Amino acid sequence: MPRSRGTNGTDMNTELGIVVAGVSTIYGRAVVRWAAAEAHARHAELRLVTAQPAAAVPDRYLPNDVATAHRAAAVRLLADLAGEMATGWPGVIVTTDLATGPPAAVLRAAAEEADLLVVGADDASPFTEAISGSVPGDLLTTSPCPLAVVPRREWTASTALPASAPVVVALDESTISHAALAYGYAAAARTGRPLTVVRCVTAGSFDQAAATAQARLLIAFGELYPDVAVSTEVEPGDPRHVLVAASRRAALLVLGSRGRGRLASSLFGSVSRDLIRRSGCPVVIARTQPAPVALCS
Repeated sequence: MPRSRGTNGTDMNTELGIVVAGVSTIYGRAVVRWAAAEAHARHAELRLVTAQPAAAVPDRYLPNDVATAHRAAAVRLLADLAGEMATGWPGVIVTTDLATGPPAAVLRAAAEEADLLVVGADDASPFTEAISGSVPGDLLTTSPCPLAVVPRREWTASTALPASAPVVVALDESTISHAALAYGYAAAARTGRPLTVVRCVTAGSFDQAAATAQARLLIAFGELYPDVAVSTEVEPGDPRHVLVAASRRAALLVLGSRGRGRLASSLFGSVSRDLIRRSGCPVVIARTQPAPVALCS
């Protein structure tokens, strides 16, 4: 997807981070506003993307005014949101893209050069079909960048939350979750929020090697982010209940992923869809990235 000129006329040849937001007609503003706040905090471009699924009846067989009206409505929605976000978050460059194709595929392509992909959780639109319906793997396990899923309710960004609301990173005993910790620490540092690391422990799941690796990572990240206040909680029980409860007091919930094909573990993979639907805050699925040698030594 080529770079273009932003709504404020700024030339887009300058390299910026990119936050992609999937736009839909229902609950779209909640998703886009959260994405705009994130782009502002990151000093990144905000790219609004919507898809028109290929019609069962080709456009050439539809009355011209019907096909034109559908496209015009989508263009209007993108333009309205772009103007609102540019006004609400001065300095954020906002671009738009209207594509034809399956929504999950369109978003996945848009995310290829993005730092974050943002979609809605309980949206009655094709975008949410890809998250909580029949194609969850298309985005949850194959997004090429971190995926943020914003709750259905209106989410008015971090300014509406108490300063004590933490970024929560969820770990289990089967993975060192470097990606989740890296994302969580960076998010906490960026927003000035505390970080809470929640370790979910179920019967027979304890892995001493993973626990030791996690402890070493916490020490290493603490040295990289000395200003981030960190607390650790070990919670026995069903991760589904533990993490939903944690999300009710959090600004953000971060889960790890090993990359394309599966979530951080079979444990988190089995509950991820339920978490996304029930979470009290936005959920980020962080992608695996190579760990610096300093963090692994």
